[in-house]
Amino acid sequence: MTPEAERTQAVCVVVDAAPEGVQKYTARVACDEGEIESVEPGALERFFEIIEGGVGSRFVRARAVDMTGEARHIQEPTPLFEIRFTEPVDLSSIRLTFETIIDHDGETVPNESLRFDAIE
Repeated sequence: MTPEAERTQAVCVVVDAAPEGVQKYTARVACDEGEIESVEPGALERFFEIIEGGVGSRFVRARAVDMTGEARHIQEPTPLFEIRFTEPVDLSSIRLTFETIIDHDGETVPNESLRFDAIE
């Protein structure tokens, strides 16, 4: 059994510093254990959508586009979206994949700037 410290009921997908911000992204988060209870947007809230999976599923594919420049410059860790599961899941059972994540200069945001954090 996994120690409680390695289990969580919610994760937040985060971009660390991205000097040219985030213009658009498409991300997939999958979990081998519990089902998704909710998916909430972070940055780019107005133009966020779930395009596949989501509530009641074991994965979600979401995307967002910055049409107004609100995420033009990201200087500190910024949540892109949050996922809550129906029960605590092992952190190692969660996989995060970005199909696309582009900054405002049209460049790909480096993988080192992306992660998910367990949240309470």
